[in-house]
Amino acid sequence: MGFLELNQIFTTDFNIDSIACPYRSWDADTRYHYIDSPRRRHGLMLLTDHPALFEMPDGQTVQRNAGDLLLLPKGAQYHVRFLVPPGKQTHPVVINFRLSTADGRETLLPGQVVRLCCDDGRLLPLFNAAVHLYESGTVANLKAKVYELFDRIFPVEETDQCCIGYINRHYTSRFSVPELARRCAVSETVYRKQFRQLTGRSPVQYINRLKIEKACQMLQNDDIRLQEISDFLGFYSLPYFYKVFKDHMGITPHEYMEHKE
Repeated sequence: MGFLELNQIFTTDFNIDSIACPYRSWDADTRYHYIDSPRRRHGLMLLTDHPALFEMPDGQTVQRNAGDLLLLPKGAQYHVRFLVPPGKQTHPVVINFRLSTADGRETLLPGQVVRLCCDDGRLLPLFNAAVHLYESGTVANLKAKVYELFDRIFPVEETDQCCIGYINRHYTSRFSVPELARRCAVSETVYRKQFRQLTGRSPVQYINRLKIEKACQMLQNDDIRLQEISDFLGFYSLPYFYKVFKDHMGITPHEYMEHKE
């Protein structure tokens, strides 16, 4: 089962329960296995700092690298050895769960270990938050965090070309060009080329134009501070907001406010 098939499952109505995500450390050359006893639940594993070597029942071995996010289906058989230097430890994060349809029927995911993606820096904080909530939080908060994680991994695939509709609806959010490409099921290179052909701008230029147009509307209100506008529009800092604004408008936000009449 490939990513697109999995994406169809995880972007429809589904339930997650029996969540367990205990924190564990593994020493050099340690391993665990599900060869004789297949997995009893589905799992998500994020290799945080070291690679791992997976061996399947047929003897095939596959190495996965630090940063890889792996789906471990219920029933999968394998054993894994963490490739850690002597004297070191690794800290992969695993979330085990039961998956069911909206009407309560258990959902089985055929196949063995599946690599879903490589973490771009936004998955690990969600995994760590889930581990914290599993140890000291409420079940409701834990489930909410795991659902948020799945929403990040499996975005709704947009039907409009280059996700223009999605961008127009969510341009105040922080999302990356690779994420937009994944929503359109194309490579980042192809996505950038198609986007420029369609709009005459790069994705970043198009998004920033929407942000600045909204900023101009918000600057009509004297009660809104520039920092609030910058934060609302998803800019990483106030100086960057100033730079983008001046690049598009030819003047700074302060100068715009002085001449808005």
